[in-house]
Amino acid sequence: MRTLVYIFILLSGSTALAQEELEVSFSPIGGVYEKETAVEMDAGDGATIYYTTDGSTPGSGSSRYRGPITVSKVKAFRAVAYKNGKRSKIASQTYVCDREYDLAVVSIITRPENLWDFGTGIYVEGCCADTIEPYVGANYWMDWEKRANIEMYDEEGELCFNQSVGINLFGGFSRMLPQKSLAIFARSRYGEKRINYQLFPELKEDRYKSFILRNSGGDFLRTHLRDAFMTQLAKPTGVAIQAYRPAVVFLNGEYWGIQNIREKISEHYLKSNFKVDKENVDILRHNGVKRHGYSTNYKKLLAYLRTNDLSDDKKMDHLRSFMSVDDYVRYNIAEVYSDNRDAGGNIRYWRERTDSAQWRWVLYDLDLGLGNNKPKGYKRNTLDKFTRANGEAWPDPAWSTFIIRSLLKNEKVEHQYINTFADQLNTVYHADTANRLLDKMEANIDSEMQYHQKRWGSSYENWKHHLGIMRKFISLRPYYLRKHIMQKFDLKDTVNVSIQHPGESFCDMHFSSLDITKNYQGIYFTGVPIEIEVTPKHDYNFVGWEDDSEAGAKRTILLTKDISLVPLFEPKKRSAQTDSLIFNELSFFQVEGDSTKDWVELFNNSKNSINLSNWSFTDRSIEKGWKIPEGVIVKSKEFLVISQDLNSFRSTYSADSIKAIGDFDFGLSSKGELLKLYDKEGFIVDSLTYNHYPEIDSAFTLSLSHPDSSSSTISAWQIESPNPSYKSRTYRDYLQHEKDKAYWTKVFYIGGGGFFFILISGFMWRRSFKKKKATKN
Repeated sequence: MRTLVYIFILLSGSTALAQEELEVSFSPIGGVYEKETAVEMDAGDGATIYYTTDGSTPGSGSSRYRGPITVSKVKAFRAVAYKNGKRSKIASQTYVCDREYDLAVVSIITRPENLWDFGTGIYVEGCCADTIEPYVGANYWMDWEKRANIEMYDEEGELCFNQSVGINLFGGFSRMLPQKSLAIFARSRYGEKRINYQLFPELKEDRYKSFILRNSGGDFLRTHLRDAFMTQLAKPTGVAIQAYRPAVVFLNGEYWGIQNIREKISEHYLKSNFKVDKENVDILRHNGVKRHGYSTNYKKLLAYLRTNDLSDDKKMDHLRSFMSVDDYVRYNIAEVYSDNRDAGGNIRYWRERTDSAQWRWVLYDLDLGLGNNKPKGYKRNTLDKFTRANGEAWPDPAWSTFIIRSLLKNEKVEHQYINTFADQLNTVYHADTANRLLDKMEANIDSEMQYHQKRWGSSYENWKHHLGIMRKFISLRPYYLRKHIMQKFDLKDTVNVSIQHPGESFCDMHFSSLDITKNYQGIYFTGVPIEIEVTPKHDYNFVGWEDDSEAGAKRTILLTKDISLVPLFEPKKRSAQTDSLIFNELSFFQVEGDSTKDWVELFNNSKNSINLSNWSFTDRSIEKGWKIPEGVIVKSKEFLVISQDLNSFRSTYSADSIKAIGDFDFGLSSKGELLKLYDKEGFIVDSLTYNHYPEIDSAFTLSLSHPDSSSSTISAWQIESPNPSYKSRTYRDYLQHEKDKAYWTKVFYIGGGGFFFILISGFMWRRSFKKKKATKN
């Protein structure tokens, strides 16, 4: 009986294995091909394969696979295999063979009924739509999710992922457009719980629960990039945005034009971008409508704004504890700059559900800005409209302007708002900056737009026309906004501010809301106090300003005229050991398999021993440096290695003669570093800056060619094989040359008329000499 049981288990196990192995494979796999491609399908001996190319579910009534199928345009295959009464899972592959594509390609395959069925299709009006816009009751307004298969191929035509997902329509009034936005969801009921792919190359995230294929909303058949452009333009300000990547979409094998891949704002988005607990966040839209979590805390925020006098700085400081005022200022400025006609409704904001969390905003849905529908929108005084108490029902109802009106009651916030606006008009929203970004984004989709526009009944020329409107907006907008700011806040004039930055080795500099890293010029407003602060690096002391020697490193300026700000510095006292102990060799690159970590070598070029106890070695500030232990003494002409990992260094360089200490707690970047050595009093002894070095096939170090060379001179350094505790090859050659000269070279003078002989490496060189004298070199 037991034997029978075992036999049953073996048989049932083998049946399950056979069922698992029954699957349809394609050769080659789907993708973007430059020419027609022969597609083969296989499911093993004895299996029969059936397939469809219209998205419908394949079965025994579908086309039977009998041999290679030549694809010369675009085919979206769904295939199933039958064998011994068993049916495989459906396999899906798309072949795009009609032309070259510069963008990523996304193929969605789903049953046609999911899209076009009168009763259940998500792409049609259906039975119950109203007869007037926005056709309330239409199928496309329903929150219906349909099963589909999605494939994505990158810009090089390589497969990114291929899996079953859920799709539903996304967006507001853009659902009425012929090309509709789709939300893509990975769920366990479809197979994979996540899409395991780095959708946006600039982000580190490589696991997505959902994302959007967006039709550009109200910018459809215009520039097709307005919202994406504005969010990318505002990104350096620090306001939250959705990442962007344009893609060509095929729907059941039919060309569907460009749709923009965007992040979907959800708890998963917040976890990915802000590292918060996705189960412990509140996400709201519109006027406090819940998307995720609760609205209770937001209602408390609004109540605080209504019941407190925010002109009181103490009240404002308390508000900052649960609302990021800085974030809201940046967000509001972006909405005003873009003249977003939908900023009064379609908005998103969030907080982590903790006691110390602040409300923050996401820059979202800007298709109706930047001159869309209003070619002269650059003149519109959006600042006035967005700060009115009696705004229109749409697009700027009173509830939508309540927060900024409340904040501007505080004088410090008003000054912050004015100065931050000026900062951004001088930098991220400067016409040159904006036009460079638009040029780049336009070029990225240019080759595809003729096909996209034709697909939806428009033209390439129309696309260029709308880009021209947008380009005029971003070129002229800063001029008009400065006028609007002066009108709103009763400011008299603008002035030019220029700042001279002495270099990153001297100081950090902060002006208004900007970190200044190089020389800077900008337009600002009279009568508004503005702050500048310099923080000297450890090696320098701040001594004053060129225009005001009495002003401190942090000063507040009330601008009345053009001004040039030049900070002045002097070097701190140098260590008594400067030029005595020097960087001689550094190792920051190891080949694969080499366990030796980074190390540097010092050389005592003086005649005396040097005690390094409590000195600091650092690639940053002295406060973050690695302290050299007590009792480390370097003798005259002796080397000392400082290693990131002393054990690994010893395992590679085992010679007892090599003096080494460790472990310092940072690494040396192959992209470049600034290394410093400080004595125990905090005075700098030596410093070294190196830049990016390309990888080569073997480990190498940078080595000082001669101990008397200046380490700040590029030519003083050379690439060598690792050689700790030894002089560089060049210096060794030099010493050998000097030794050879002393050994081989002799000068003789013979007799009255005499001859001059030099013996060099066995050769005799003869020259007559008149004077009678003998010398030896």
